[in-house]
Amino acid sequence: MIKYIQIALILSCFISCKTISIQNEAQQTTSENIMLGTIGQQKDFVLEQDYNHTALPDYNQPIKVKPNLVVFNKQSLKAFKKAQQTQNKRVIVNYVDSVKTKQPSFFKLEIADRVGVLNTLKNEVNSDVFQFLKNNNQAHIVTSISLALSQDKINAVKNADEVFLETSGIKNYVLKTYKNKELQQTIKFTDAVVFTYQTSNACWKQNDKYQLEIIDLVEGNDKCPDQSYKSAKRAKKEINYFKL
Repeated sequence: MIKYIQIALILSCFISCKTISIQNEAQQTTSENIMLGTIGQQKDFVLEQDYNHTALPDYNQPIKVKPNLVVFNKQSLKAFKKAQQTQNKRVIVNYVDSVKTKQPSFFKLEIADRVGVLNTLKNEVNSDVFQFLKNNNQAHIVTSISLALSQDKINAVKNADEVFLETSGIKNYVLKTYKNKELQQTIKFTDAVVFTYQTSNACWKQNDKYQLEIIDLVEGNDKCPDQSYKSAKRAKKEINYFKL
């Protein structure tokens, strides 16, 4: 009985210790500098949980990003400090546990233009990425991250009218801020410390031409729309069954 209790405690810690709440949404903590928009799979070990990058779609059109400014608390600060050890040590966060002192903030970035992501995945240039997602229902798309930036870059994002995720160079992404439709600043992910992330699953459905397509992206345990599935194989099997 004691052994089972110990195992249960380890599993409970494994889940809770690797997940924190950011704006009332559960996000996985990470020590890796994960880029928004990448595709990968969770890699789970007893004392470690992180993300294994497997594909980087070519975003030939900018993808709009929603930046949310969030004040650090003890939980997010702890996740940041752990990630900072293996990432950008130049990003400094001065946290004081006092209501009288203005607390530092970070950005929770979310992909706002999910239709743009879906259209990108349908593009011929991303055919290999599409096939990978179709054949691996455990693969996810990183649709939200939390990251700490230097104060000048925080100000650049705060003052921007729009923020976009864009492809830069070969298989690399950057964030670009715009004001009055003019480019203001380019921010590399290596300029930041990424300490949490959230993923979304592809929802598959067979179209009128009997071809599988991704019709939506859903987080975590959220359900796909009617007659669409997180497994491409199941989508094909189920839809073909109803057509008989």
